[in-house]
Amino acid sequence: MASAPAPIGGTVYPGDFGPSVLFMVLYAALVPLMLYRMFDPERVAIFALRTIQSRSETQRFASGIVSLLRCMLVNPTYGSEMYFQSPAAATKGGTYSPPPPGTPDVPRLRARLRRLMAFMSLTFFAAIVPGIISNSGYSQNFHNQDAANRKSTLRFASAAINLALCLTMVLTTVWSLKWFPSNSKRETGIVFTVASLMAVISIYRLSVNHFKVTSLAGPSPLNSSGAKAAFYIFHVFPEWVANTILLFPNIRKLFGTGAWGDFRFKDMTPDQVRKWNIQQEKKERKRKARLEMPGDAIPLQEKAEWGSNQSHD
Repeated sequence: MASAPAPIGGTVYPGDFGPSVLFMVLYAALVPLMLYRMFDPERVAIFALRTIQSRSETQRFASGIVSLLRCMLVNPTYGSEMYFQSPAAATKGGTYSPPPPGTPDVPRLRARLRRLMAFMSLTFFAAIVPGIISNSGYSQNFHNQDAANRKSTLRFASAAINLALCLTMVLTTVWSLKWFPSNSKRETGIVFTVASLMAVISIYRLSVNHFKVTSLAGPSPLNSSGAKAAFYIFHVFPEWVANTILLFPNIRKLFGTGAWGDFRFKDMTPDQVRKWNIQQEKKERKRKARLEMPGDAIPLQEKAEWGSNQSHD
């Protein structure tokens, strides 16, 4: 009989009933707020963060938090002349304001930050793969020691990568406080707090990865009352807190995400900027023409159609 990694949280026993009901009630309390966000078009961006939330692990929030961090870092790098390209400029009623005239643009820093965020997003997704493999065919681990060891290594690798990237997000957020003081303390606090909570979960998973069991029905170090309490305190509770933090504020307005976040891989070329300016000038002329048109004015085509209808009558 092979020894496999102990299941996170231990085997489900009657003692799990109380805390399970508690967290069921806590999550149910978030349902009205989730429904409100779902049917509010101004706040639907938050659900982009939840499209990958099919499992109760740090991958649940990681990619979405990277997207928020990317907007938080990229928006302040736009100068007054290039601000129209920023996701904040596409956010109606957002907390970001256009920079004062003459504010210089910082395209090189913006490009570096985008590359860093893209790397972090890819790495987070890469961490999902060993996590999925380590949890697949779990019962087969007890019949093959080599397979059980590989699953343990993969689970360790997944948690370690997530921890490293969560700490990187925390450090990047602290760095942004110095370089982008105009950013809202609330948005930096959200990213810092959620990334820290995800780091706590990763640390917990790393700390229990060395425990082994020979069967799911047999004894496990993670089945004790203390181990169960640690699971709910350092794994389940941080997940609930992170969910709550992301649901309460208007993420779209607070982070200036626009509809799709910072979707650009690179800035617009000068030719694209020129075409964009021409389009905006045309829209502005049409808007002014509509405002200057008398209230009872009827376009010539509509007048002709009205006269034709009257003659038929």
